[in-house]
Amino acid sequence: MASNSEMIDSKESLSELFDKGFDLFNEINETKESTNSIKVQSDVKQAMHIFEESTKLVSLVDMFSDNENFDEIPTENIKYFLLPALLGTLTTKICNADDRMHIIDVAEIYFVDFLKRLKTYGLTDIQVPEKNNSETEETAIERCKSNAEMITEMVSVRNTKIQRYTEQKELESRLKILKQGMDDLNIDDESKREYLKTLLKVYVNQALDELRSIADERPILEHMKKMDDGEKKSSSHYHKSRTTSAKLKPIIITRDELQKQVYGAGYPSLPVLTVQEFYDQRVKDGDWPDPSQRNKINNSCLQDVGNSDSNTEQDKEDEEKEKMIEKDDEESINRARAMDDYKDTHRRGWGNRYNRS
Repeated sequence: MASNSEMIDSKESLSELFDKGFDLFNEINETKESTNSIKVQSDVKQAMHIFEESTKLVSLVDMFSDNENFDEIPTENIKYFLLPALLGTLTTKICNADDRMHIIDVAEIYFVDFLKRLKTYGLTDIQVPEKNNSETEETAIERCKSNAEMITEMVSVRNTKIQRYTEQKELESRLKILKQGMDDLNIDDESKREYLKTLLKVYVNQALDELRSIADERPILEHMKKMDDGEKKSSSHYHKSRTTSAKLKPIIITRDELQKQVYGAGYPSLPVLTVQEFYDQRVKDGDWPDPSQRNKINNSCLQDVGNSDSNTEQDKEDEEKEKMIEKDDEESINRARAMDDYKDTHRRGWGNRYNRS
């Protein structure tokens, strides 16, 4: 089976890469197969890898800035606001994980980042509760519980369940109509922006629902963890035989170390990649050339091109002549002698002197 990196064509543009992942994301949501099936889990991992790569590229080109507003964002870039929401949704679909609490922590990071970014650009008025990075381990547990309560309260205060359901249905109906117009080749830019803006609002409501589900699931997982810890203490064999997989790392849109600390919903133990870390990783993997070798490679390539263009034909002619001489070809020998006789009686530069005064 091909690896995730092999499934991504290096020649694909960012837009093509995102669209490919979004199509796969929609297939996952529409499938009738069980979420924990091998096929669906494989698709989830592939879609996540595509969106992670897209997020890194968005950070690399510094696409979004807090100093601009939504009207200044080019229409073709609006869809990339969805990246954390899509990654958060896919994260919640991961099954058979060793640490479910870690999974929902990562998912919460994505959803909170999505809502915070849209609030920055004035697309939503949702107030997302912050986590305190300086709190102790003991107070963090209590803070986690209060956060869960705050998130649940945030959803219930903003709208009642029926009102939010009605709002979501209206948005989805509006989105369906706008999506039909997207197939028109002559669609104007304003209609495209309206479609993408409506799509973002749909995912805002979905993100709120996901956060409420996470808030409801967290106390259950904490209770299960306490029970599991008790079983581990009473069974050393179970403790030794259990294997743990690599921790999932959230990849959000950030450019430098300062942003890396600001974003991430206050989970310093769950690092994200900066642009420089992403670049260094690609160099290490051999996907991009080492900067120290780039100039040397470029210079040698230019020299090779120049030399090959000018010398290729001459080299072929000289090679053919050498082969003829080695074979003592009578025709080539006679031609060479005739040329020597011609040079004896015709000086260089004489040329055709007919019709000259």
